[in-house]
Amino acid sequence: MKTRRDNLKYELIGKNNLFNPLEQVLINRGVKNPTEYLKSFEDKSVVNHYSKLKNIDKAVGCLLKHLDRNNKIWIQVDSDFDGFSSSAALINYLKAIDYTNIEWRLHEGKEHGVKSKHVPDDVDLVIVPDAGSSDYNEHKKLCDRGKDIIILDHHETEKESGYAIVVNNQISPDYPNKNFSGVGVVYKFLEALDDVLNIELADNYLDLVAVGNIGDMMSLHEKETRYYITQGLKNIKNPMLKDVFLEQEFSTKGKQNPTTVSFYIAPLFNATIRSGEKEEKEQVFQSLLDDGSSEKFYERGKTYEPLTTNTIRLMKRVRVRQNKARDKGVAKIEKKIEEKNLLENKLLVVEIGDILEKNFTGLVANILQNKYKRPVLLLKHNVVDNMMSGSARGYEKGTIKDFKQYLNNTQMFEFAEGHSNAFGAGIYLDNLIKVVDYINEDLADIEIDESIYEVDFVIPSNSMRFDIIFELDKAMDIWGKDIEEPMLAIEKLEVERRNIKVIGKNENVIKFSSNGIEYIKFKADDEDKDNLINGKSDDLVELEVIGRASINEWRGNKTGQIIIEDYIVKDIKKQELVF
Repeated sequence: MKTRRDNLKYELIGKNNLFNPLEQVLINRGVKNPTEYLKSFEDKSVVNHYSKLKNIDKAVGCLLKHLDRNNKIWIQVDSDFDGFSSSAALINYLKAIDYTNIEWRLHEGKEHGVKSKHVPDDVDLVIVPDAGSSDYNEHKKLCDRGKDIIILDHHETEKESGYAIVVNNQISPDYPNKNFSGVGVVYKFLEALDDVLNIELADNYLDLVAVGNIGDMMSLHEKETRYYITQGLKNIKNPMLKDVFLEQEFSTKGKQNPTTVSFYIAPLFNATIRSGEKEEKEQVFQSLLDDGSSEKFYERGKTYEPLTTNTIRLMKRVRVRQNKARDKGVAKIEKKIEEKNLLENKLLVVEIGDILEKNFTGLVANILQNKYKRPVLLLKHNVVDNMMSGSARGYEKGTIKDFKQYLNNTQMFEFAEGHSNAFGAGIYLDNLIKVVDYINEDLADIEIDESIYEVDFVIPSNSMRFDIIFELDKAMDIWGKDIEEPMLAIEKLEVERRNIKVIGKNENVIKFSSNGIEYIKFKADDEDKDNLINGKSDDLVELEVIGRASINEWRGNKTGQIIIEDYIVKDIKKQELVF
């Protein structure tokens, strides 16, 4: 049995304002005017006009030229959920205007951008949604072959290509929203096409805009991004997305918001995109293009069923397969971290060798940075050129807010490309050793603590009220990237052991009540049971709890709940029975 901790470390972010909890949470998240921010969800005035995107008129003109000539258009689909959403929105729009001379290609692995060698000779126009801004050499190769190239991207790039029409919010000085994903830029392109063609089709793909932005972790601080996510999730039109939400209804409780997309929708797509076989990935993308009428033979059932139904089953199967491989890899890497004392460094660098497939490095890096509360580099060593390359993940709550920029500032990396805290990186082995030493020295005075929670409220248990929980639960649709769900610290929580219950089919849920509020600990283990339940039934256990607010509704009755994230047993008071 593990030794029970005596301390639970937490810090109050702002004021302990329980009279207007939602406003306080938003202020804690850096929202200067909470009322104005909440209004922006339905306020179209926060939208930026597509004309502010540099080169968008050139891109529209180029596409229309090829449409008029019925030329073959070739689309490179990028290998993440935003890439799938971006390409699906574009292709579905072209199909809606009865243009069918289109080919598309998926990457075989976790790649990005375009390669000239993949583009057939009979293609006239190449379009790359959600990627490709920095593929300068490939642009030239395609241009030399007589191909036009349109890039519809949102990733940072050093310069504008001289051989492609690049529409990218990052290099558009007049477009203020830099927190808009690839599918957002594609949507703006479709808006521009709408105006030229005098039609109104672009808004039919706002559901793809919403899930793509959520899946790519765009900041919900940005009012325009928040607006489109709200509008897109209110009206799901894509048949595949409709059926996925329906299939996940038990987990999402029927809610369509950034949190449910992040936890129950995007992971299904990402699992297949990341680790599926070629045919599996193609089926998932095809399902996003389907109008809901296609069928596929289900071998086990010996019957035909809707393509979307068959695809959802496929994605679930692939995700189980992925999670097994992920967990196996995490266990091996954690063992290596312990054996080589890698946590002595401020930057967690692990040479993963053959432990992980390339497609899993980003996924596992996310898990490690969250567990160890520090930036992570998972790298493979290429003995031919002595280059170390792989996935980097920054720890946004730590000292380094933009990990990519931090690494680039060392001037020792050969490349660090992607988002600010989720990107690919490459460095020569000799320089890697220097970087680790440099970061250890640079952050020498920074203490990395694995267990400090930032909380929005600190509440004695006898002051915990239903209305506080109700107000926070009512705001569930608001939470997302950079507007995270609030955490509460509950102090002086006393409960008799006899009132602490173990429930659930797997007996891994602990539940008890205090002052009319329910407290629930999911995924409870033997240590939890020993701490909370084993002992005399009349013992009075005093706890400190970190948790999230939730409302449980059963047969019309609403109960305030705290979902326990972490806890400690402060004291066990032996009660003497009086007869």
